[in-house]
Amino acid sequence: MESSSRLVAELARELATPTFGVVSRRQLNAAGIDRHAIRTQVRAGRWAPHGAHALRIHDAPWCPVRSVIISSVLNAGASAWADGEAALVLAGFEGWRSSRIDVGLPRGSRGRAEGAVPPDVESGFSRGGPRSATIHHHCLAAVPRLLPHPVARAHPSVAALRAAAWAASDRQAATLLAMTVQQRIVRADQLLDALTLLPKLPRRALITGVLADITGGSESMGELDFVRACRRRRLPVPSRQVTRHGVGGRIHLDVLWEEAGLVVEVDGAHHFIGDAPIADALRQNDVTLQNLTVLRIPRLALRVDPEPFFAQIERILTDRGIL
Repeated sequence: MESSSRLVAELARELATPTFGVVSRRQLNAAGIDRHAIRTQVRAGRWAPHGAHALRIHDAPWCPVRSVIISSVLNAGASAWADGEAALVLAGFEGWRSSRIDVGLPRGSRGRAEGAVPPDVESGFSRGGPRSATIHHHCLAAVPRLLPHPVARAHPSVAALRAAAWAASDRQAATLLAMTVQQRIVRADQLLDALTLLPKLPRRALITGVLADITGGSESMGELDFVRACRRRRLPVPSRQVTRHGVGGRIHLDVLWEEAGLVVEVDGAHHFIGDAPIADALRQNDVTLQNLTVLRIPRLALRVDPEPFFAQIERILTDRGIL
């Protein structure tokens, strides 16, 4: 009996190791472990229920983020998958902590109602604390192409677009898309291709613009758009594409208020790739040595949250008697 129990425990550990310590009752049954054997292991304290359909296998590796995502998907039913931010995390997305876990379901399926991760669950998938993650179920008409490991999950290109659509703010949406590309979870061209498959995606106009900014496309916000924004705020119109001479040769400035000695550089995505930051730093130092103040504004920030940057511009123009 003890030998049989040990074999069951070893089999469960093998099943649970690739899925960060979580398996479904259905997976255990398929491996020949019936409900009586499950009950025995739970009573012995080796396993623990992790929702209605999932079990935590204590001697298998546990991840406070990925394990909770996998459990949420398993508890939603056999047809469920990880989507949005949750699918990105399973794909290796880092540096982003959220208060939500997105689970996709085919429209018409009977998924579990939205709810919070149980309070006794060791979870790190939240901004508000280790036990405040909320599970969101999305019944979707179009089931995306799913990847099977470590649990059914949307392809990163679709997951990133839906994460942006479901984000709490435009700024979060833009940040998610930019970070996904920067971390090479998915390429920008794959996001553009996937966008054609989601014609009713919320925030579609914003997402299209952000992707143009990321790829440096013709729809991106450049100097002309910056000047229009200045006019809307009743700021003096600056000069554009001004050429100065520096130690290393000619320097092209995006916009310049000559009387205020203020330069604003609008940085597109290419400014953050390869050795571009080094060239930018040398150029900025050269301009600063000519007694000009340089402000840098990421192009994405101008699209989603421009006010703090224009407040800085207005402050300098006011201090220097231009406003």
